[in-house]
Amino acid sequence: MIQATLMSFPIACFTLALLTDLAYWATSNLMWQHFSSWLLFAGLVGGGFAILGWIVRQAIDRRPTNWPMVVINLLVLITAFLNSLVHAGDGWTAVMPWGLTLSAVTVLLMFASGVMGGGATRR
Repeated sequence: MIQATLMSFPIACFTLALLTDLAYWATSNLMWQHFSSWLLFAGLVGGGFAILGWIVRQAIDRRPTNWPMVVINLLVLITAFLNSLVHAGDGWTAVMPWGLTLSAVTVLLMFASGVMGGGATRR
C-alpha cells in the first residue's frame, strides 16, 4: 500500500515535467524550464524514497520479484537523472531538443512499467 503511494509521486512529477517542457516549447517562457527542473528534482527524490520502500518491502515480505519491471523503473530514474542534467543548462538548449525528448522517453518508460507491473500492485 505505501509502495504504491511512494511510486505515485515520481509518476506525477515526471509527467508534469513533460507537460512543462511542452509549455516551454510553445511559449519560450523560462518559468516553464524552471518548473521542469524542480519537478525532475522532486521526482528523483520521490523515486529514491520509492526505492527505499521497495527494498524494505522485499526484505520483509520476500515476495517474488518482477525483475523486468525493476529494470524499467531503474531506467526511468536514470533517464530522469540525465534529463535533470540536461535541464541544468540555460534557456532553449536546456529543453530543446534533448530535454523534451528525455521527458517523453521517461514518461513512455513509466507507461511500460505500469503495463508490465499493473497486476503486481493489485495483489
